[in-house]
Amino acid sequence: MSTRAPSRTFFLCSAAAFISVALPAHAQDAAADIAAGSSEDGEIVVTGSRIRSPNLESVSPVTTVGAEEFAVRGTVRTEDLVNQLPQVFAAQGAANSNEATGTAQVDLRGLSPSRTLVLINGRRLPYGSPKNIPSDLNQVPTPLIQSVEVLTGGASAVYGSDAIAGVVNFKLMENFSGIRFTGSIAGFQHTNDRDELRDLLDRNNARVPGAYLKPEKTIWNGFTTELSAVVGGNMDDDRGNVTAYATYRKVNPILQADYDYSACALGATGAGGNEFSCSGSATNAPANFTNAGGIPGLPTSFRATGDRQFVAGTQTYNFAPYNYYQRPDERYALGATAHYEVNENFKPYLEASFMEDRSVAQIAPGTNSAGITVGAGSISGINCDNPYLSAQQANFLCTSRGLSTASVYDAAGNYVRPASIAQGVLVARRNVEGGNRQDDIQHQSYRIVLGARGEIAGPFKYDVYGLYSKVNYRSRFLGDANRQRTANAFNAVRNSAGQIVCAINADANPNNNDPNCSPLDYFGPEASAQAVRYVAETKSITGDTNLVNIVAAIDGNLGEWGFTSPFAESGVAVAFGYEYRKNSVDYQPDEIYQAAASPELPITGSVAAKEFFGELIVPLVENVPFMQTLSFEGAYRYSDYDSGFKTDTYKLGLNWTPVRDFRLRGSYQRAVRAPNVIELFSSQQLFEVELTENANGSYDPCSGAAPIATFAQCARTGVTAAQYGNIVDNPAGQFNSLIGGNPDLDPETAKTLSLGAVFEPRFVRGLTISVDYFDIKVENLVGSVNPNLSIANCLANGDPYFCSLIQRSPDSGSLWQGENGFFRRFNVNTGSLQTKGVDVAVDYRMNLADLGLNAGRLAFNLVGTYLDSYKTVPLPNSPQADIYECKGLYAGLCGRPRPEWRHKFMTTWTPADRFSLTGTWRYVSAVKIAQTSDQPALTGSFSGVNERLGSRSYFDLAASFEVRKDLVFRAGVNNLFDKDPPLTTTAAIEDGGNGNTYPQFYDATGRYLFLSANVGF
Repeated sequence: MSTRAPSRTFFLCSAAAFISVALPAHAQDAAADIAAGSSEDGEIVVTGSRIRSPNLESVSPVTTVGAEEFAVRGTVRTEDLVNQLPQVFAAQGAANSNEATGTAQVDLRGLSPSRTLVLINGRRLPYGSPKNIPSDLNQVPTPLIQSVEVLTGGASAVYGSDAIAGVVNFKLMENFSGIRFTGSIAGFQHTNDRDELRDLLDRNNARVPGAYLKPEKTIWNGFTTELSAVVGGNMDDDRGNVTAYATYRKVNPILQADYDYSACALGATGAGGNEFSCSGSATNAPANFTNAGGIPGLPTSFRATGDRQFVAGTQTYNFAPYNYYQRPDERYALGATAHYEVNENFKPYLEASFMEDRSVAQIAPGTNSAGITVGAGSISGINCDNPYLSAQQANFLCTSRGLSTASVYDAAGNYVRPASIAQGVLVARRNVEGGNRQDDIQHQSYRIVLGARGEIAGPFKYDVYGLYSKVNYRSRFLGDANRQRTANAFNAVRNSAGQIVCAINADANPNNNDPNCSPLDYFGPEASAQAVRYVAETKSITGDTNLVNIVAAIDGNLGEWGFTSPFAESGVAVAFGYEYRKNSVDYQPDEIYQAAASPELPITGSVAAKEFFGELIVPLVENVPFMQTLSFEGAYRYSDYDSGFKTDTYKLGLNWTPVRDFRLRGSYQRAVRAPNVIELFSSQQLFEVELTENANGSYDPCSGAAPIATFAQCARTGVTAAQYGNIVDNPAGQFNSLIGGNPDLDPETAKTLSLGAVFEPRFVRGLTISVDYFDIKVENLVGSVNPNLSIANCLANGDPYFCSLIQRSPDSGSLWQGENGFFRRFNVNTGSLQTKGVDVAVDYRMNLADLGLNAGRLAFNLVGTYLDSYKTVPLPNSPQADIYECKGLYAGLCGRPRPEWRHKFMTTWTPADRFSLTGTWRYVSAVKIAQTSDQPALTGSFSGVNERLGSRSYFDLAASFEVRKDLVFRAGVNNLFDKDPPLTTTAAIEDGGNGNTYPQFYDATGRYLFLSANVGF
């Protein structure tokens, strides 16, 4: 803690210093006098351009969310509001627990967060953390947000790398004057009324262990508080301003145990899998075992019972109730902005911010699985002289198979070795005594921008700034068991004195190098506290990421110099400049991480770019019949990366207004994304992925007593004759994946086409309608080959490339037990991804007095997106059969839901100046599981319960009451009717799934109720 205090003190003192200079003798009324993004002379900088103009209209579609909507929705997390836009697909956020990064991300068009650029006042945010690159929205100073502009489509020519899917630009207040305090409280309420699921929990509590209480009928949870203060003042007749802010947020956790639809990990049962079952993980307590060594007469799978018996078959473990549906989170943020006009040539400005965020991700207790080495010669199995084996267990495992339970002692009576080992018997034991696994994730971010703008000569103006940002990352993971110590402790024997000890500590064992070893009993209901403490490990990661960004831009209107089209009145506008950008990462796992069987190794590296850019707007025709305006836009950027490649990007666009009421716009852009440091230099790490579900509930087509695939097909994936029919499947559908970086990656390129129309009819005052078509194709994708694709192609035709990506465990043929079976998923440049669709936006404001009603005003806002295509070409030379379309589908190769239609429709009624009522209808269309498709790459069998995720309509209601100008109360309910999320057994942990649904995509935690107050002076 002592290392953080100086940081906070520094920023608090800095803010206080700014305030003392800026505040006048008497505090002024709180107001935002000039919109963020506009300069003092009224010129506007539109997101997607560096040219300042009083009447510039975007050639690319831009969706704007005002600060009022943040207040109306009771939003305390920025990503929650942004994710509700239909152009945005949910990414990392508060609902992620397994493999959570602790960050909040935004994903435009579902093209992944790494292809979305996040800006504050048109300037970059840094990497989110050294573990996960996409920018962290927690770094945005929420008290100062005036609006959020979302530009979809490539913008690399203007902003550089990463803006393939588009840009999210947070505009901040510039000229705040006064003092404003805001406080809010919020929480969730839900009624558990799914009787069929509650009965399922009752029926399966004994069969599927997992200590949970049946959820209460009515629950309240996830309580949130947020406090913020903004202080600002103008100076010298509004020539300058200083504004400082501070905010605190605390979010309480939500467990999946609280909901009848998430308290059990759902599986499928019945004819065609048309009923939900209570399922879980094959790693259980008491332990499950696998006869991977082919011991004659021993069942392929068997388990221990609580009374020390071995019986055939396995039992699943219900991991669900322990997992977080919402992570706890605590955040502090403070900072200041300042600008001052010394003269028209020199207007310095400053932005400084600090944020500290701590979040804890929690999942069920860890696992000890697969082979545990015992005896001499590094044999995987169980020593038959293990004293924790009951008589029945010893007979079941050893003596009935002709294996002796005796021990071998030397002439001096010292223990030497077991007489027999049940070779190849693998254990799958849940470390329940070790408690839940928790990842305590902390981020500290610092960001400072120092720049100046002003006039140079003639029509030209400049804007030069330097940006430095640093993110410190700390992760402390606990709840896992050390594999080597577990192997030591599991190999229990009786020494010459009859005491139960670890074999390495038995008598005169020359390998006695761990006197702290305490023997581990995995054959009964519970392990000893001493053994649990011995095998437990806590591991940590530290690191940081830095951004240095220097930009010098000049823009001007050349009309003053006569550069004007003969058919137009406005002059040609230009912008050009230079940018230097360097992102650095230092990622340091501790010795425990680095010594793991699949080590996580340090990453140190950087990527720097030197860039030249230019932009041009040419009004071609103005104020002639059917040519109210016709203008051309162009932009170009040349980039030279120190990683060894050069790229260029460009933009071409037209704006045509034939009449005042109607405008057509279109653009074509080439965008680029350079590989980031993690993609280039990350080490090999083992993670879990999810494979496509098949008819009999098996995910690995070569697993089970009657595999779906033939032996000839399975042999292509590495299955031996002895393993065929004896491979145990993972009922949770999770398989190992070995991932890692690649320093030889090339940049991604994207081609973006946008065509749109804007209709503002004079005969319907207050109405604006826009319709925009988008077509984004990303080529040379940086990614990896999906395991579903690898195994499907290897089974079908034995393609050596795909078969080389599959590594089965030599002992068991498994792809999940232990760390010897996995899919290889190293970063490579793969194929292409293309998405097409139509955005619709409608705004209408009317005064009811125009209809003869003395009832105030009405405002309507609709934002909707129709998805026409989401197509993937896995590899550049992929045959047609491997290409797949995911529109309206989910799961398998398609991952998260890709609904055809989403919209957000808001209606605000203001009957009086001091009161308003807002209703919102959020809609998501239904999706089907990918296997229902007739596409060769997707078609397959599936469980009936997963066939379709039904459409969802969520209704929200909020009210605002202004007691006086500087005192406003707001209250509201989101998901007013407490609509449950659609459920599935296939929600992939790596693609936003959690708790049998997609909680970052659907409302999963019930009604959200909030109350806030805003006080100003």
